[in-house]
Amino acid sequence: MKDTTVPGLSIETRRGFIVLSLPAQISWQNYAGIREGVSRALSMTASMTAGSPAAGPRAAGGPPRGRRRTCVVVDFGDAVLLDAAGLVLLARAETRAQLLGCPLRAVVPALSAHVRRALHLTGLAQLVPVFPDVASATAAPVPAGTARDVDTTHVLDAIRALHPGDAGLTPTPPAPSELMITTTEAGDGDHTVVHLSGTLDEVTVPRLGETLTTLVEGNLRHLMVRMHERLGIRCDPLPILLGIRWRVAAEGGCLALPALPARLREIIDREGLGSVFTGCRSIEDRLLGAEPV
Repeated sequence: MKDTTVPGLSIETRRGFIVLSLPAQISWQNYAGIREGVSRALSMTASMTAGSPAAGPRAAGGPPRGRRRTCVVVDFGDAVLLDAAGLVLLARAETRAQLLGCPLRAVVPALSAHVRRALHLTGLAQLVPVFPDVASATAAPVPAGTARDVDTTHVLDAIRALHPGDAGLTPTPPAPSELMITTTEAGDGDHTVVHLSGTLDEVTVPRLGETLTTLVEGNLRHLMVRMHERLGIRCDPLPILLGIRWRVAAEGGCLALPALPARLREIIDREGLGSVFTGCRSIEDRLLGAEPV
C-alpha cells in the first residue's frame, strides 16, 4: 500500500509483520509525512492484536496473554539521511511502540554504513534491534515477555551531539499548554467519566496517560474519555488511548470516546479504529445525550 503524501513511503504486511518502507531520502522536509506513516503502522498492529483471540490477562506493557503479538519493521533500505530527522523519527517511534506494547525493528542493509554508524553512535541500536534485510527481520520470532521501560532522552541528546548544526534540533520555547482533567462517576456504580478540556500536545498527552493509568491501577475498568468540543489537538493521543484500551479490555472493561473533536474523529476513522473505542451501550447512550462539560 503506497502512501500518496510521501513518495517512496509504503506499508505492507509480511508474515504477520507490518513493514514500513521509507523513501530514498529522509529529512525534515518529509518528516511529518513519514511520522504519519509510522502512526498508521502502529495503529495497524493495535487492530491486528485486538482482533486476535485472548487467552488470559494482559502483561504490563503488552497485549493480553494468548493474543498474537505483531511487530512493526521500519525498513530504511537504501535511504539517505540528509539530516537528523531519520534518527529522531526512529527514537520517537520506539517511544510510541513501547506505549502500545508493540515490538519495533529496523532494517538497515550492511552497505548503508552511514546509517548503521549513526544508530550505534546514538544508542538507537541498543533500543531497536537492527536487521540486514526484511526477510531476516520478519523471520525472527517475536519474544514473549513484558515491555521494558525505555527512556530515549539520552538518545535524543546523542543525536543533537552528532548533528550540532541541525536547525531541526534547535530547541524552541513551547507554546503555553494546559490540559484540564476531571473525573466524575457516571451514576451507575461502574463507569468513570474523564473530562478533558484545553490542549492535547507533547507536554500534556503523557499526563493524560499517567491519569488513565492511575485510574486503571485503582481497579477502574470502565472508562469514558469525554473531550470538550473545543479541545485543541496538537499531538496524536492514540498510542496512549490504545494502550489503556488494551488494559481495560483484558479485564472485561471498556474505554469509550464519545463526542470526539473533528480532527481526532478523522484520524480514528481513517485508521478504522471506531469500533475499538466503544463502551457499554447503556452508559454510552446516556452520556451522548449529556451536555458537554
